Amino acid sequence: MTETLIRQLFNNEVISLTLTDKGLTNQNWLIESKGEFFMVRIPHQNSANVVSRQHEKAAIDLIARQSLDVETVYFNEKSGIKITKFVEDLLTFDEYKGKDKHYRVGRLMRKFHGLQVKSGFDFDPVARLVQYKSQIKNKILVLKDEDKYIDFIKNQKDDFTLCHNDWVAGNIGFASTRDYLIDYEYAGDNHPYFDVTSFLSENQIFDDTARKEFYIAYFSQLPDEATLQQLHCYEMFHHILWYHWAMMMFEFRNEHIYLKIAQDKVDMYTKGYKK
Repeated sequence: MTETLIRQLFNNEVISLTLTDKGLTNQNWLIESKGEFFMVRIPHQNSANVVSRQHEKAAIDLIARQSLDVETVYFNEKSGIKITKFVEDLLTFDEYKGKDKHYRVGRLMRKFHGLQVKSGFDFDPVARLVQYKSQIKNKILVLKDEDKYIDFIKNQKDDFTLCHNDWVAGNIGFASTRDYLIDYEYAGDNHPYFDVTSFLSENQIFDDTARKEFYIAYFSQLPDEATLQQLHCYEMFHHILWYHWAMMMFEFRNEHIYLKIAQDKVDMYTKGYKK
């Protein structure tokens, strides 16, 4: 069924198609057609409960000429199917072994936030948390003092800009010519520190040297104590938010990878709480 759909998208001019192991919430296919290679993203069911394609489309349009994302050649706002050009030498954050990887991410994020554009759609982390919680039927953990961090996020209303909001390793790419930020499924207007701590949290960057390299590339200097405290609160909120997201996704799909993610978030929250 999926292969038939992909062939139709390419007017049946497909030389080869291969399902890759990229992506957690989508299927990603490598396609060869007319001597060129493309990546085709096919969302899983229930994706409408997690992301907004309208918000994604707005973000893609805003950054189309900014040399950040890979080139989009087709996007269906209703289905979420997306076709992009394939970058042959692109390595994701976890695949790339260069010692400059943390610095390069900081520089990439600074470039992205430096666009100083807004999509008109708020990401609203607290509203998402409420949404995720409402869709979980089974009993879940109540993390110690989680309300303190939720209240902190509620009060962050200034300096919003377009944010990616999902700096997982697979969304960060390094190639010989430039660096990439891909997949804007969670994009929306938010405080930039949400992106900063998304990268640190999702990639479990605990090493002080790595953090400092990232901070210097992003901030041009090391953050002061007040900023570090703000970042800590954002990071703790990430653990809360994505713990509930993972538990929701486990109920949707019954795939144990989501239980592992949930446990990782609890472990990181506990570690951060003890600091």
